[in-house]
Amino acid sequence: MKRPYANRKFPVYLLFWLGTAVTLTACFGGGGGEEQPVAAGQTVLTCSEVCAQQGQCGQAVDGRPLILGRHDRPETREHTIVFNVDLPVTVLETRDQTIQSVDGQFAMQPFSLVILNDNGQQGWVANWCLAAAP
Repeated sequence: MKRPYANRKFPVYLLFWLGTAVTLTACFGGGGGEEQPVAAGQTVLTCSEVCAQQGQCGQAVDGRPLILGRHDRPETREHTIVFNVDLPVTVLETRDQTIQSVDGQFAMQPFSLVILNDNGQQGWVANWCLAAAP
């Protein structure tokens, strides 16, 4: 007898483990750290030391580094989108956002709304995770 749901289990498990790996490898972000200025225009996504310390990047199951972001607003928690690192992006908007660090301190942190140059995907990422394009 053929099991109709057997073929659907693999993608579900893969997505579950990818999401779990990204979540577990990223610390819960917060304030602190140095602000990295980003000029409007061409930049690349990078998992810098500060980006990693603030929990804004992680690793996929296959080891690829990923930048964590949100579709709808600047935020250091409850990410809804991931981007591969070293991808060229265009900064559409930059906004300062008040964030709370793990120790309860509040600070202003710049975030940028970026669009991927290759596929048009958009999302907000912390400026800790952006660098000037080479």
